[in-house]
Amino acid sequence: MNRRTSWFVEAMRGALAHAVLVCGSTFAVGGEPSHGFAYFGDLKYPKDMARFDYANRDAPKGGVIRMPGIGSFNNLNPYVDKGILPYYMDPRLGSAIYDPLMKASEDELASYYGVLAESVEVADDYGWVTYTLREDAYWHDGQPVTVDDVLWTFDMLKTEASISWRSAYREIVALERVGPRSFKFVFAEDAEKTPHLIVQTTGFTTLPKHYWENRDFGATTLEPPLGNSAYRIGKMEAGHKIAFERVEDYWARDLNISVGHFNFDRFEAIYFFDENVMLQAMRAGVFDYYRDQNEATWATAYDFEGYRQGLFRKEAYTMGPSYGMHYGVVLNTRRELFKDIRIREALTLAYNFEWANRVYWHDGMARNNSYFMLSGMQAKGLPGEAELELLEPFRSRIPERVFTHPVELPQNRPFGRNREELERAHALLVDAGWVVRDFVRVNEETGEPLTFEFAVSSIAHERMLVPFVDNLKRLGIHAVLRRMENNLMINRLRTYDFDTTIRKFYTFKIPQPARLRSQFTSRYADPPNMTNYAGIKDPVVDYLVEKVIAATTEEEMNTAGQALDRVLLWSFYLIPEGYPVGRKIVYWDRFGHPPLGIEHMNWTGFPHLWWFDAAKSARVDAWLAGHGE
Repeated sequence: MNRRTSWFVEAMRGALAHAVLVCGSTFAVGGEPSHGFAYFGDLKYPKDMARFDYANRDAPKGGVIRMPGIGSFNNLNPYVDKGILPYYMDPRLGSAIYDPLMKASEDELASYYGVLAESVEVADDYGWVTYTLREDAYWHDGQPVTVDDVLWTFDMLKTEASISWRSAYREIVALERVGPRSFKFVFAEDAEKTPHLIVQTTGFTTLPKHYWENRDFGATTLEPPLGNSAYRIGKMEAGHKIAFERVEDYWARDLNISVGHFNFDRFEAIYFFDENVMLQAMRAGVFDYYRDQNEATWATAYDFEGYRQGLFRKEAYTMGPSYGMHYGVVLNTRRELFKDIRIREALTLAYNFEWANRVYWHDGMARNNSYFMLSGMQAKGLPGEAELELLEPFRSRIPERVFTHPVELPQNRPFGRNREELERAHALLVDAGWVVRDFVRVNEETGEPLTFEFAVSSIAHERMLVPFVDNLKRLGIHAVLRRMENNLMINRLRTYDFDTTIRKFYTFKIPQPARLRSQFTSRYADPPNMTNYAGIKDPVVDYLVEKVIAATTEEEMNTAGQALDRVLLWSFYLIPEGYPVGRKIVYWDRFGHPPLGIEHMNWTGFPHLWWFDAAKSARVDAWLAGHGE
């Protein structure tokens, strides 16, 4: 280790130690029972709130809503790693039949309010969290939800559930009974004591011991399990249709957290094997609602008479969560070729996003210019004073443009070639020692041609890269586009056996520490099966990631995230693609719903915040009876 490197490492150690001390001294909750938990700051809603602001207190009860699924299902037990679950059965994604301990509000950054839990108490050092069950919580068979159920569920998840479930709770070393209705999660001594530990427990889903103890917990099943939430499984056709029916005597129906929720008498999922058949079925009124994630079908598939008559609706909106980087073309810096930042920048310049957006996505995408799109950590303009304070010690070790240029990517013309950017790319390649001889880009000293491979498994990614390969050919670069079957692709990703590939870099508004470290830090660049696909080994990135994780306020987190964003972008580890201009839904106009695009709203509120409008539905039925396609 030379003197300059040694100084840098010692500076980082000192900064990280300071962050740990700050975290230890100010990350205090106070150990007082509360009706909710906020990651940063205070809760918006008091214990005696009337309702959540986004919920319609006057929403009528009744009616049915139907949605599609692609594929099939053959299992209703989410705790095994076998079979395929239908929608709304995995507690990690939101179960229709099980209540969690707490749920997030939809108009706050990260605040949670008790559902099954009456109160929550958090240790000052985040070493434990205690919950107290509501006294009147019942299973659908009328038996009460008890601490015995909680303890039994935790034991089964830690010992009998699939590896993904066991891994999810690996940082919880014990669950202790502390009262008739209270229990305490105790975290491992070496667990990172941050609010993420508490958030992890809010979604804990309790199972009924008396139902499961005489059944095989590790087996798939199509027997509807006993639940305790607002819906139970009703009519089901295995692999084709599943219906969830509202429980009239649901134990929490009168709680303030339930006002305006759970309005449909029934909601159904109908499965199709072919997307084109599914789209035709929607036009015919076979189902009512679809979240369309395909920019091409959104732009072209719904111009029919029902839409023109105003009976079929298309709505686009901006949701609350961060998009992260969405998708990007990863440049594997483990390869000698991509260790040179000039080559990485040249390839970034050669990619014509605007052309692809026009041709493939009908201008439905916007260019990613951040690893944290639509979050407070997205870098904009030039770094501010707080960012500069973080970045200044590393000025000589990060790209100068971090300090002097906003994080903006080139704007190409959507028609024709991006000639100016190709000329800039050519100049960078020549500067890096790669010249053109006989129309081939070669190393100036060795004569070795510049060639590499794109490894993908999706036909959509293959199609998207075809014009990029053609653009690279104009620079004299021989890029090979190889599409392979998914299992081979997974194995190559696990061992980083690729030159370039397309990956999604998703980050939440409050990033998960494990995900952030796995994607960007040196520690995870070499071990197999991690998500640092670019092979990033930058001590400055490591430092900034830890600053994000150790932040005690939203402002601190955003400042560190913006600094990290600049360093990552100006290092050209990947070629950003685009993110959807808005999330998109289509539906027959039978319903009402809360306003879309609320600042932190993580979804459309479908189906639990929507409601049935009988008058609208009658108009749709009348039209379909006479004109349905």
